[in-house]
Amino acid sequence: MRGFEKFILCLFSIIMIILSVFLILVSTSMIQVSELYAVAVSFLVANKLWVLLIGAIISLLGLVGLFSSSDSSDESRSGLAIKNESGTVFLNRDTFESMIMSIARNYPELVNPKVDVTISEDGVKANIYSLILPDTVVPTLSSKLQENIKSVVKRQTTIEIKEANIKIKGVYIEQQKK
Repeated sequence: MRGFEKFILCLFSIIMIILSVFLILVSTSMIQVSELYAVAVSFLVANKLWVLLIGAIISLLGLVGLFSSSDSSDESRSGLAIKNESGTVFLNRDTFESMIMSIARNYPELVNPKVDVTISEDGVKANIYSLILPDTVVPTLSSKLQENIKSVVKRQTTIEIKEANIKIKGVYIEQQKK
């Protein structure tokens, strides 16, 4: 429904701009209303069916736009609300990313880690992108990191991370100075 609402908003914005420009031109006498009136009436009479159809469609779109309600689902995609007896705590995507980044920085085997968190109806999914140092045992590192991320985030927020994906971009090799 979001794309349809955007379409309606764009359509009415264009109509308002055209109407505004027309009113400015009429008020500054750049367009003579009497001449335009005769042309408009003859066009409307000659094309009654098309004008009626276009008017009905624009009216329906106006009613849909007027009475449609915007979802608050955008907010839920960018964060999660935790409700308790004292109130509600809203945790956004950046909160999860900074928590997971602080965990990833505790692993010296990871070089320049980056975190991307996706929040959806399915839950919270984290992607950790990083280079690794040579001689790193990837299965051991990834399983420890995944379990650590899941347990720390669960302990701090009571929210379970559904997926903690580790994506190794390559092996970091320090360039030696000559």
